[in-house]
Amino acid sequence: MTVLGEFNALTSTSFRHDPYPLLARLRDEHPVLRMAPGLIESYHVFGYEDIRGILTRPETFSSDRSLLGGGDLGDANLAFLFNNMISAGGDKHRRLRMIGNRVFMPKFIERFRPAVEAVVAERLDWALGAGEIDLVEDFAAEITVAMITAVLGLPREDMRDIRRWTAVLGENSGAATWLATMDPAILERGRRTGIEMTDYFSAYLADRRAHPREGDLISDFMAVEVDGERLSQDEILSMAMLLLLAGNETTTNLIVNFLRLCDAFPDASNHLRGDPALTVPAVEETLRLRNSIRNIDRYALEDVDVSGVRIPAGGLVVLWLTAGNRDPRAFPEPDRFDPERYLPDRAANRHLAFGAGPHFCLGAPLARMETQIAVKAVLERTRGVEMTEPPSFGGNASFDNVTRQMARLLAA
Repeated sequence: MTVLGEFNALTSTSFRHDPYPLLARLRDEHPVLRMAPGLIESYHVFGYEDIRGILTRPETFSSDRSLLGGGDLGDANLAFLFNNMISAGGDKHRRLRMIGNRVFMPKFIERFRPAVEAVVAERLDWALGAGEIDLVEDFAAEITVAMITAVLGLPREDMRDIRRWTAVLGENSGAATWLATMDPAILERGRRTGIEMTDYFSAYLADRRAHPREGDLISDFMAVEVDGERLSQDEILSMAMLLLLAGNETTTNLIVNFLRLCDAFPDASNHLRGDPALTVPAVEETLRLRNSIRNIDRYALEDVDVSGVRIPAGGLVVLWLTAGNRDPRAFPEPDRFDPERYLPDRAANRHLAFGAGPHFCLGAPLARMETQIAVKAVLERTRGVEMTEPPSFGGNASFDNVTRQMARLLAA
């Protein structure tokens, strides 16, 4: 297949539904594949060790998207929305990460555990009596949106708008290569949503400054200082948007993907129900096997060789986390759902679902806590999950985002 053919395959509908055979072939045939399909020249990396090595070398591979340009939904006034920890590099990333680490402490996250347990129990009560449901909107998203609104201190009555915003902006996020191919209608929908979301948060922050309170991330972001300097309003807005996306879209997909794996691997699912000690390993194995974020990008700061391929300074590097997480050199029988590989006494490689190095996902403890609670409750209260329709997927090749999955949860 030609390089253009490979690019078209990576952006196809069939790939979004089942990317694994193509990624496995590309990993075997082209550890690093240069693509320049009339859009943005890019270098695609598929192997576990190469990806992990790049993620842990920020002095050579930067996450600063300003090096490429774009990331503003077609509206320069909205560029700040994407000017966050993920897309920052160097000193700016270190400053934002330091602030994030100060406020996003384990003790802060843990105090929301009772609220997560309550909403999971409520949604399961409803789902077990409802018959056929959409696992995305009726179950998983209800849990994650309730959680992230509580963490940020947003009104619960705004949950529907928040869910709508994050779903739209999720379509407009991801590796720059794919954004260049996006339907203009999707970009326009993202631009309008960005304006609506900015207006909402600007008014909300003004009200919070007039009526300060404690106990949520917005309050902490407004109060925290590093070297006597506080976050600007644009920085608070971009951090809030990042947490809304990461705390909603990706965790929603993680919960749904666990349920889909239970359906696809019934023997493993039954084994999980008989051994509560496998709850945490099951979440880690879901993160490895069906991670929500398929690829992320970096920018080479100097000429560098990766697996024998020269990447020039300024080159866009697309890291296929999904391919790395199924690399047989790192994970034996990589396509098998095997939670036991993450038991404490096993020496399994760390998966790449949350990245690696200085950009390791700040919200990983929150995503893990939410999903572990949901998984534990599902395993205790159901005897299985029955998919009643094929899944529907979003149009963004950077995400494993199921937008609709009709199913029945079968009461134990």
